[in-house]
Amino acid sequence: MASYIYKDETIKLDNASGTLTDITNWLTSETLSAAQDLIEDSAMGDEERSYMPGMAGATLTLAGILNSTTEAIFAPLVGNRTTATKTIQRTAASGKVLRGEVLPTAVEFSGSTNSLQTWSFSGTFDGVMIKTSVGL
Repeated sequence: MASYIYKDETIKLDNASGTLTDITNWLTSETLSAAQDLIEDSAMGDEERSYMPGMAGATLTLAGILNSTTEAIFAPLVGNRTTATKTIQRTAASGKVLRGEVLPTAVEFSGSTNSLQTWSFSGTFDGVMIKTSVGL
């Protein structure tokens, strides 16, 4: 069985004009987390708790190297409240495509003397993540 490696991934995020921009070459890490709420439906006569599935969702965390491309995407989000979502498209070497709209929750620029400037981005998916074999 073949193992997956991130080297074979492509990550695109929309820029200020709404065009999907490949940021893979400047990306240093990616985390995609999924969660589902549980709703307790235990009754007074039950001896054990019981649950049913609630709403599902996902969060995305990205980090990378700051340059003119990534600065143009993330700098407008620093210190500004926004209701605008960012479109993310993640394509695996297998051809599987995951895309959706992400509402930014945190953006950070950092660095120190004699080092590259870096950025990090966190967001929560707004609505469904589309899983397909067709990219935008």
